Amino acid sequence: MELAAVSCRTLLVVVFAVAVVSKLSSAESFSAFVRSVRELAGLSPSRGRAAARLVVGAEAAGAVLLMLPRPRPLTMAGFVLLGCLLGAFTIAMAASLRRGLRVPCRCFGASTSSAGALPLVRNGLLIVAAVTGAAGTFHGVPTAPGGLAVAAGTGLVLGAVVTVFDDIYEVLRDFLPVAAPKGHG
Repeated sequence: MELAAVSCRTLLVVVFAVAVVSKLSSAESFSAFVRSVRELAGLSPSRGRAAARLVVGAEAAGAVLLMLPRPRPLTMAGFVLLGCLLGAFTIAMAASLRRGLRVPCRCFGASTSSAGALPLVRNGLLIVAAVTGAAGTFHGVPTAPGGLAVAAGTGLVLGAVVTVFDDIYEVLRDFLPVAAPKGHG
């Protein structure tokens, strides 16, 4: 369980570090994120900017808490914070979709793909990682260097895949099989 926690910790640090850096990489990126937050939550311009700042600050704080080697309560706080953020994002995206809005999530800054099932599934899997990591944190830190290296490497690879998954999907979308309409075939 401890190695799973290390993988989940690394995965979430990579995902949220990339998310924060991509949103803050330029004034244009942050402004696009603010617009996305406003549209998703139906907020005024000033409340949208404040909410976007709060989100980015909480993402950064969660990633930093997970990077701290000790004490365990801070690591647990990082998992809980990021899990709650992911839950809030998922609820906001689902509510937006229910209202018929196709707002780009801007989870990783520049992406312009509209929120749909893909970000909801991604967030669900990241919530599972947060819960798994929190549960594994109770068991302590593994000491076998080889196991730690494999667990951290797994988290790094998964984090990289998660951060570019929307782009991979956009490239491959035209090549993916589409189900035939009912009544044909």
